[in-house]
Amino acid sequence: MPASERYACWRDADIAGLSTRFDTTPHEPFTVAMDWLDLGTIGIGQARITAQDWVRRSDTIARDRSDDLVVNVRHHGGARGDMAGRDLVAPGGSIVLADLAQTQAHGSEASVSTGFTLPRAVAERLLPATVRSLHGHVIAPEQAALLVSHLATLRDTAHHLPVTSGPALAQTVLDLFTIALSASLGTAPADTEQHERGLSFELRETIERHLGSPSLNTTRLSRALGVSRSTLYRLLQEEGGVQAYIRTRRLARIAESLRTAGDRQTIAMLAERWGFCDAAYLGRAFREVYGITPGDYRARHTGG
Repeated sequence: MPASERYACWRDADIAGLSTRFDTTPHEPFTVAMDWLDLGTIGIGQARITAQDWVRRSDTIARDRSDDLVVNVRHHGGARGDMAGRDLVAPGGSIVLADLAQTQAHGSEASVSTGFTLPRAVAERLLPATVRSLHGHVIAPEQAALLVSHLATLRDTAHHLPVTSGPALAQTVLDLFTIALSASLGTAPADTEQHERGLSFELRETIERHLGSPSLNTTRLSRALGVSRSTLYRLLQEEGGVQAYIRTRRLARIAESLRTAGDRQTIAMLAERWGFCDAAYLGRAFREVYGITPGDYRARHTGG
């Protein structure tokens, strides 16, 4: 399509009601790529779009009567503006909340973002603050990081998962969003079970990110997540506790390497890579779980 026609085509298509709800003015030659992920209970929009202004006026609000809460996760590209009298300064990596029942005018840099909406009644029940008070609230990158990275992973991997997993995936997104919002407000989520689910996910993600570190232990995790050792144990009780879970995950990574043809890491190298003190200790631990030595396991799966 000719560059001169792209903006008009996008605006007239009114994808996800964006053109109906907002007046937009491009800052540069317009390009856009948008995808939609239907998780059953919520839909998630994914967009890569050039810089432009976004304005929602009082007459538009009166006409369309939309009052959902919009959650805009900004993977790359910041935004600045006015949210019904509240200054908006949102860097890349942050999350911006917008109440569609209130006016807004902001300029967005060229960005990659993920967005979803929550019906007002759902948001009022789910979140630790009113929708009206959250208009223009920015969740800082350090508090938003887990949800930002999770949505990026979901974007890349969701097509490999069965459609029936949609509601569970949606629940994880909502749990992580509530955790991030509560952290940014300095409050605890109202739903205790939701808080536990989000914390459990965050714990497992943190373990995966640091699985190769020899210093990964309960003390370090307790400090990183800001929870007690007993809470960590409760979250992983079914897996035998924190240290047992860490060992199981490390052994699973080692087994994956041993099954991979062309992976020439020695057992000693794998032991060092995944936090075991030496090859002998790794060998004993591996045999307890898999019933054979690492060398025999490799030979069985690669023929070498």
